[in-house]
Amino acid sequence: MKYALRRSCGFVSFAAALALAGGAFAQDQSEELEDFTFMFPVESVTQYHPFFIAKELGYFEEEGLNVEFQDAGGSSAAIQQVIAGNADAALPSPGAFLNAVAQGYDLKWVYSYQYGNIFTLAAPADSGIASIEDLRGKSVGVSDLSGGEVPLVRAVLREAGLEVGSDVQLVPVGEGSALTIQAFETGQIDAYSSNRFDIATIEAQGIDMNAILPEAAQGFPSNGIVTTGERLSENPEQIEGFVRAVAKAVAWSAANDEAAYELSAQISPEEFENEAVAKASWETARELKTPPQELADAPLGSHFVEGFQAYHDFLRQGSEEEGALPKDVDLSAVLDSSLIEAANEFDKAAVVQDAR
Repeated sequence: MKYALRRSCGFVSFAAALALAGGAFAQDQSEELEDFTFMFPVESVTQYHPFFIAKELGYFEEEGLNVEFQDAGGSSAAIQQVIAGNADAALPSPGAFLNAVAQGYDLKWVYSYQYGNIFTLAAPADSGIASIEDLRGKSVGVSDLSGGEVPLVRAVLREAGLEVGSDVQLVPVGEGSALTIQAFETGQIDAYSSNRFDIATIEAQGIDMNAILPEAAQGFPSNGIVTTGERLSENPEQIEGFVRAVAKAVAWSAANDEAAYELSAQISPEEFENEAVAKASWETARELKTPPQELADAPLGSHFVEGFQAYHDFLRQGSEEEGALPKDVDLSAVLDSSLIEAANEFDKAAVVQDAR
């Protein structure tokens, strides 16, 4: 199945978006469409392909929206742009979301996109490291010392009675890059923690990895659509239209995974140049989108409250300096399901038929 691309679906950096908004360019837009800016934490069509497919298939336009995607450079940065009014919504990690809410910001998690823990901790299959306890006296690579995986690593080490700095060393070695591979090959690191896409990239380069993250932590939720309480109250129809378009694209992608892969490869060819890496990353994206068994029959975008609560309680352990959540968050007040029913109000049979 081949598709003719309707438009460029590439990311716009936040800095570039500000310059463009200043009138440095002219672009033909339908006056009937409302502008809508959406912030991703990182630049990845693979990871967020339903959003790009929604744009490519015209689902956002059907909802009256002219959507612009931007890469904020991290979940916390994405949330800050929403809070500042520079974006209408974002797709942050739950950790960044909960920390922002704990700091007093009025935010609502309105649609759950990924359900499995995007972060993991793994060791080479031939390393002899099979558990967290085996990391005593070892070095664990991380993408960056401020990376989103670091609070998770600190917490699981602490639960195993290990202390960062004395029992285990954390070493920044990049995001599944050549630097990361070199760190393994030179013995600089013994295990590695980052997002699952980085682990998939490492495995595609020939290093078999075994996840050693405790099973309880593997089911923590991942990214979802977030907006401010004020924006949701003032313009619920706009947010509703956005999440419905996304839900349609999720359904379309699920109905024909091969077509979704092909269309995504046309949207961002550079991400799919290395077939082994692309397919490994695609499989990871598909796994993360899959709801837990408890939500198998629930509407698209439903929240896995039990998993969220477990993650919240996990983040409450330790100190703020270690990345722990500073105070309790009332999940019943911030996990907003008011748009879920409306998000699923579309002809699913027609969407499935179109995908096939």
